[in-house]
Amino acid sequence: MRQSRFNRNYELEVNGVAVRPPMRVSFSANKAVSGGLNKLTVQVFNLKESNRLALAKDAEDNTKNMPISFKVGYGDSLGLLFRGTVHRGINTRKGPDIVTELVCLDGGFDYLNSFTSKTVRGKSKAVDAVLADMPNTGKGKITKQQELIRPRVMVGASARLLDELLDEGETWYIDNEQLHIIKNNEVVSRFIPVVNSETGLLTTPSRENSKITFETLMNPSLKIAGLCSVESKSAPHLDGVYKIDAIGYSGDNYGSDWTQSVTAILAGSYSVV
Repeated sequence: MRQSRFNRNYELEVNGVAVRPPMRVSFSANKAVSGGLNKLTVQVFNLKESNRLALAKDAEDNTKNMPISFKVGYGDSLGLLFRGTVHRGINTRKGPDIVTELVCLDGGFDYLNSFTSKTVRGKSKAVDAVLADMPNTGKGKITKQQELIRPRVMVGASARLLDELLDEGETWYIDNEQLHIIKNNEVVSRFIPVVNSETGLLTTPSRENSKITFETLMNPSLKIAGLCSVESKSAPHLDGVYKIDAIGYSGDNYGSDWTQSVTAILAGSYSVV
């Protein structure tokens, strides 16, 4: 089987249904420090009927919480690629196959359903107050922010209130159901994985508008708002330590895709939250 040949592996758990090889899955995902909620689309082939029905969900139904966890990697080495909730689940027939397609959002259930109505003093307490109304979202790396002097009245959709708590040069994002608030020159980890031909670099890095883009084999050690050290034999002038801004994933455990496209900016003088 091609799964064994390429040593690809995954673990998918969604709404009480566990999917493992040799079941076929294909997927695409997009994660970014800025640009909205992270999204995963995954297709599972030929589930038994009871499992297919358990994963069906209308996009308009915001009251049904269907958690999903998706890990990918090689052999016994798996890394968490996505954790969130299913926004839509549909079953269709494609030729001889019945395909269950899941469109998933990271933090989506809380983003669509949570509401906050509180008065708080202090920005850190304001962040905690918002998270208290987002039961599926944990507290990740939070930068040191300028404190509020006066009490703040907070009324509205919880996640959208986070925009009001940002100082200039800050951004918030949710990754694997963890809220992070960071400054432009901050990263979430000191770990600096090396990206070169030996570790899976597939393309020559290219630069445009101060950002570089490159493609690698699936590598769970590369994370948004994290660091990486790029070493390219064909474009050594682009070598350096970068902060990862966005990652696009594409995979099929029986197809040709098992890759990710990374966009990053020079880290420069950075600090770790």
